[in-house]
Amino acid sequence: MGKYEKREDRRDRTWRYAAKTRREHLRVVHPDGKVDCTCELSAWFFRKGKSVGCRCHRHPPGRPKIAWGCGGGGTQWQDTVVERIAGRRLCRAWREQVRSVEPDDLEL
Repeated sequence: MGKYEKREDRRDRTWRYAAKTRREHLRVVHPDGKVDCTCELSAWFFRKGKSVGCRCHRHPPGRPKIAWGCGGGGTQWQDTVVERIAGRRLCRAWREQVRSVEPDDLEL
């Protein structure tokens, strides 16, 4: 079996698994047929995941980490995340105010 046949076989198995998990996800989570996200329309979205369960607690790059555990239940952010967001907003507002000042108005 050549290199490309192995890759083709692996890709075929991956797609079959993804299609099966997508069907199960739609049957269990969305019995009415309405999907939450357009990502769920593609079978490739489920290629490395489970059919039932939410992956929302994982954060994409550049997004804050959402608290996930016994206390929060995925709906509350950790205090450190809230504080970090507030700090970034404060710094951004400060930079905007500094940039809006004319250079002639600065006292050295």
